[in-house]
Amino acid sequence: MLPHDTARLWDSTESVRRYRAFSRRHSRYREANAELVRRAALRPGLTVLDLGAGLGGTARAALAAMGGEGRVICVEPAGAMRAAGTRSLARATVEWCAEIPADCRVDRILCGAALWQLTPLEEHLARLRSHLRPGGAFCFNIPALYLREPDPPGEGRDPHLLELTGRLREGAPPCSPPPSWVPPPDRQGLEALLTAAGFHFEAWEFSLRLTQAAWRDWLKLPPCSAPMLPGLSDGDRAARIDAVFAECDPASWRWERWRGWTAWVE
Repeated sequence: MLPHDTARLWDSTESVRRYRAFSRRHSRYREANAELVRRAALRPGLTVLDLGAGLGGTARAALAAMGGEGRVICVEPAGAMRAAGTRSLARATVEWCAEIPADCRVDRILCGAALWQLTPLEEHLARLRSHLRPGGAFCFNIPALYLREPDPPGEGRDPHLLELTGRLREGAPPCSPPPSWVPPPDRQGLEALLTAAGFHFEAWEFSLRLTQAAWRDWLKLPPCSAPMLPGLSDGDRAARIDAVFAECDPASWRWERWRGWTAWVE
């Protein structure tokens, strides 16, 4: 599950529709958000910045963790996602922005599964630290596969969930990230950047089960399937994915391991 520089593909109504459907049908992000806010040590009255807010799933989890007594600034660059999130999470205690307000100072910064979009990372870490109040923390997570750490196998005929993407790529043009995309560092490199930015941190991890059906529905998102199946419409790509899924073992699943860090400032 390798990311691509496909920010513009998130800025579409089709991406919003499919991302919402995925999040409602599968627990991947609910589980990831629950662990993220738990590790952020939230409490009532804090001001939280949600970076890469999507449709507001992380913000909802944060508000619940604060007992509804806190403020969340949701930063989502993709206009279509931001507009949908604003409609679905319209509260007096929630503010939606396209970028981080220059003068904001917060107690926590949360970034759920979006760290690889912050490039160059060392510059973003320094900027994020400047937005944190004394004693604040930047808390983020990322699938371990994005750090080039393999996931352990699950069960079924396809315990690594490789069959679906393998079949989809048969006969397709080579799939590679565009030149502008910079992959995130590995774990050691990431922690070195956190230290250099002046954070002291706690590393953590958790695992969840990723099913074949969830993998299929995730691949249907335009940012995931368009780089792999170029030249097709959103509907044609989804139909192609469904056809190939019918040839795979629907009972297969694998473990998806996530890495996370809670990085504090003095």
